[in-house]
Amino acid sequence: MVRVLQICGTPEGGTWFIAQIKELSKRGHTIEAVVPAEGSVAEAMRKLGVPVHVIPFRGYRLRDFARHVSSLRELRSLILCGRFDIVHAHLLKSYFLARLLTRGRLSRPCLISQIPGDAHLSIPLLRLAERLTLPLDGITVLSCSAFESEFRALGARRTSVVRYGLETSAVQFSADVQAGRTALKLTPRNVAIGMVAHMYPTRAKSFQEVGVKGHETFIDAAALARTKNEHLRFFIVGDEFVGDGSYRRALQRRAENRGVSIEFLGHLDSMSDFLPAMDILSNPSVSESASYTVIEAALARRPVAATDVGGLTDSVIHGETGILVPAKDAQSLADAFLQLADDAGLRERLGQAGRRHVISRFDIATTTSDLERVYAEAQRLRS
Repeated sequence: MVRVLQICGTPEGGTWFIAQIKELSKRGHTIEAVVPAEGSVAEAMRKLGVPVHVIPFRGYRLRDFARHVSSLRELRSLILCGRFDIVHAHLLKSYFLARLLTRGRLSRPCLISQIPGDAHLSIPLLRLAERLTLPLDGITVLSCSAFESEFRALGARRTSVVRYGLETSAVQFSADVQAGRTALKLTPRNVAIGMVAHMYPTRAKSFQEVGVKGHETFIDAAALARTKNEHLRFFIVGDEFVGDGSYRRALQRRAENRGVSIEFLGHLDSMSDFLPAMDILSNPSVSESASYTVIEAALARRPVAATDVGGLTDSVIHGETGILVPAKDAQSLADAFLQLADDAGLRERLGQAGRRHVISRFDIATTTSDLERVYAEAQRLRS
């Protein structure tokens, strides 16, 4: 058993973080957690009986300089207090800070940075920061093999792939599929195509034409597909995670300008009614780790039309559990929509295979066992 300090960069959400810690604690590991503010993550830690430290290290404003200095001192003291074998940092600022505060120590504790994706590498300053600090990791954990190759090329010394898992047995869906379809005013002839993703407004040049999650591609593909099949209905679940709503309004205008009706449903507390009501789930991301929504769609036995980027190539097997298309290619995505819409038998076969696939690969028990092997390697590095 190992003693691990887990550092999470967000106070809200963090589903993967909570699931991972819950499973590690069940297996007898000693876990303490750090979060940057009170919120749902801290609340979940306390319910699990995991000691949680609230250290306000979020933010970049100069006016908060004194708070940042105090937070870094507190975090450094905790990291180097001698109680932990491993420091396991999640999300951008968390692992950058942990790298600087541990300075590449392999004795105690060993630093593991778990990096969810590569979207930030499109920003030159952050790419440079990764290149300069990656060698400070004891082990760099990536969410898919594509990212592992990329970060090795950037300078990571030791890497491992641990996919983001969830408690597949706990994911439940409404047994009354028709009720969900009725609520969305879907007729028996309608084929419902949904996209579930936060909207991330960004100033990064790489994502000005098409955003990180590919909403623009979905809208353009919907417009193209709708001209060939008038029975298609399109839905977008999710909203701006941060921002003033201008990005969502721009997406709505894009749909209006393309002449396609897309229902923007905003945030939903649960996918239990929505996913079963869909016939097809789409993820047109430009950069993606694994996507819990894709995994949940597969658990609901729904086929997925997604882009062949990052971890989506692990969660969706082309031709077996769904269809993969190039990123930013609206025509190819529209063709995938039409192929699936025209063949109910294909949708059924892909959906059944998708459920079997994600249960075998993305259940939290499997992914935690992978992480335990990383911890064992970290222990060897310290000895």
